[in-house]
Amino acid sequence: MQILCWVHILFGINQVFTQHLANKKADLDTLRLVHAIWRHGDRTPSVLIPTDVNNTEETWEIGLGELTKLGLQQEFRLGRFLRERYDGFLSKKYSPFEIYVRSSDYNRTLASAQANMAGLFSPTDEEIFMPDLKWRPIPVHTIPKYLDRLFYDKILCPNAEAELNRVYEEDAKVKQIERENANMLRYLGEKSGLGKIPIPLKDMWNLFDPLNSIASHPEDHDLPSWVNQTIKDEIWRLYDLCCTFLYSTNILARLRAGPLFAEVLNRMKSKVQNTLDSREKFYAYSSHDTSVAGILAGFGIFPEIFPLYATLVLVEMHQKDSQNIVRIFYKNETDQPKMFEYEIPGCKTPCTLEKLEEVRKHVIPLNWESECGLVNWYDIEADTYLYIIVILSLVCILLTLQMVNMTLANRRFHKALKGGYKSQSRRRLLDVEEEDPYPE
Repeated sequence: MQILCWVHILFGINQVFTQHLANKKADLDTLRLVHAIWRHGDRTPSVLIPTDVNNTEETWEIGLGELTKLGLQQEFRLGRFLRERYDGFLSKKYSPFEIYVRSSDYNRTLASAQANMAGLFSPTDEEIFMPDLKWRPIPVHTIPKYLDRLFYDKILCPNAEAELNRVYEEDAKVKQIERENANMLRYLGEKSGLGKIPIPLKDMWNLFDPLNSIASHPEDHDLPSWVNQTIKDEIWRLYDLCCTFLYSTNILARLRAGPLFAEVLNRMKSKVQNTLDSREKFYAYSSHDTSVAGILAGFGIFPEIFPLYATLVLVEMHQKDSQNIVRIFYKNETDQPKMFEYEIPGCKTPCTLEKLEEVRKHVIPLNWESECGLVNWYDIEADTYLYIIVILSLVCILLTLQMVNMTLANRRFHKALKGGYKSQSRRRLLDVEEEDPYPE
C-alpha cells in the first residue's frame, strides 16, 4: 500500500500526519465496534451573496440549506460503500440490536441518514412491505439543536464563543494571512457586498458556501461574472485556511470537539468492560463538516481540506492478542472509493484504547457546562444558596409589608371618601329643611 505523508502548519509548529491507503474491506476477524461519522450530501446554499441577483432564494426551488437530489445520491452511494466494507460484520437484514443511527436536527442530515441507510440495507424479501418499493425505513434519532452539543456548533457555550472570537481577532497567524491576502480580501469584500471591506478571514464561509453550491449545479446556476477560475481557487484556499482555526486551541478542541470524542471513547470503553449490549456493533452519525473536522481534531488530526459533502470518518475498535486497538479512517473525497488510515499522533500503531485515552484526555471536558461558563442550579455552592434564600426572604417580606400598607391606605381612603359623602348629603338635607316654602 502506498504511504503518504503531508505537513500541516498549526499552533506554530510543523505536524506530520502519516496516512496510507486502506483496504475497502475491514478486518472482520478482529473488528468489534464501529463509529461512522459522515457529512450530509450536497445541499442548496445556507446563505446568499447580496450582489448576486441571479442566484436568489427563489432560484433554489427547495429552499435554502436543503439536501438536493445529488446529495441523496451521494449518501446512497456512501451507504453502499459501508455495506461493501462491513458486509459480514453487519447483518444483511436490518437489526435494531446491531446499529443505532443518530442525526443532527436538520432536514439535510436527517434525509442524508435515510439515504445512507437505504444504501446500507437493501430490504430482504420478507422486509418488503410494498411490492414495487425496494426500500424499508430505518429509525433515525435526533434531539433539538439547542441541546445538541455533539453536532450543533452554535450551541450556547460562552467561553468557546469568546475563544473563537479572540483567535480570529488577535491570533498572529490570522493577522498574517489577512495581511498577505489583503488585496484579494478587499476585492472579495467589494464584489460580494457582504458589508465589510476587506472581508475578514472569519467571514469566508459566507462567501464560500453560496459559491460552492452554485458550482455544484452548473446546469441551473451560474457563478457571478467576477468569479473566474483564479478567484474561485483563491476563495476555496482562503476558506480552508479560515477553517483551520475552528479547533486550533485547547479550549476550542475541548469545548467544541470534546463532547463527540468523549462519547466515542466512552462507548469503546463500555464495549471492553461488557457494559454495552454485546449485540451492538455500529453507531452511525449523520452530521456536518464541523462534526467531521471535530472528531478528527479530537484524535489530533487536522486535514488541510475542510470536509466536503458526504465525507466519512470511521473509528474502528479491534481486539487482537488481548489488546483493544483503535484505528481511524478518513474518506475525504466525495464519491471516490479511496479511503486512508491515519496514524493517531502520540499513539504509535497499534494504538491501544488505554494509550489513546492517555494521550488525548486533554480534549475531554470534565464538566462541559461549567467549562463553557454555563451555571446550573446544581453547580451553586451551599453558602450561595443561603445568601439567595436570605435575599429572597427579605424581598418577600418587603413586598408583603408594601401590600399590607397599600391595603390599609386604600381602606382609609375609601372610609374617608364614604364619610365625606355622608356629611355632604346631610348638609344638603339641612339646607332644604331651612328653605322658606313661601317666599315673598
